[in-house]
Amino acid sequence: MNLLNNEAIDELGEAMIRRYLGADADNCFCVDIEGFVTEFLGSSIQYWTFAEKDSDKIGFVSDGLTPLLVSDKGKRVPQIFTKGTVVIEKFLRQERNSAKRRFTIAHEGGHIVIERALPRASYCREFDSERRYKPSDFKDLFNLREAQIDRLGAALLMPRFAVRNVLEHFGVPDGVPIYGDNVLRAEEKLLVHDMANTMGVSFSAFFIRLRELDLLKRYDIDEFISKEMGFQWDGEPHE
Repeated sequence: MNLLNNEAIDELGEAMIRRYLGADADNCFCVDIEGFVTEFLGSSIQYWTFAEKDSDKIGFVSDGLTPLLVSDKGKRVPQIFTKGTVVIEKFLRQERNSAKRRFTIAHEGGHIVIERALPRASYCREFDSERRYKPSDFKDLFNLREAQIDRLGAALLMPRFAVRNVLEHFGVPDGVPIYGDNVLRAEEKLLVHDMANTMGVSFSAFFIRLRELDLLKRYDIDEFISKEMGFQWDGEPHE
């Protein structure tokens, strides 16, 4: 299957954002993702109330042919947008949905970039015309491509250099301390929350990105149990 690996995705995303920001990249904490999509990618962004049966749909990139069901003056109507138009669910314009809006725009921008880097025709060449595909086969192929686009969206919204800028600013240039694979102290939870806000993303999105970029400084989970929780045990393990 014609897919980019994660290292290539991160490199591509970072290079594009660096090119967009120019000299400002060295001091960037929060990527203007709307500006990147409209100015660098040359797309327009429109906000509509989606009326699709699938309520999970909150972002769409038009191919110029496929209609999107939207609510217009109280009616459910199919709307065809100019090719390359990014359409975002209108409720995401609310301030409380800022992080979700930014990630959705980044994801849809990732679609545009991937289509340029790996055109759909190239992607479809892997299909065997002699084979009978099951619905699950198409679902797997779709999920792989969507996972790739999610990774690229994260790379555009949180390129490595910007994440490092934020870590340096908050005094943890070597990474955020974590115990085991998932346990954070209360102090680090607050720190990650503050850094995520600075980047204009959610806590979970930023935490996942730290993991992807290997910017979590790991300590043994036993250290958390003994030092942070105060449970000391020097006896023999129970059978």
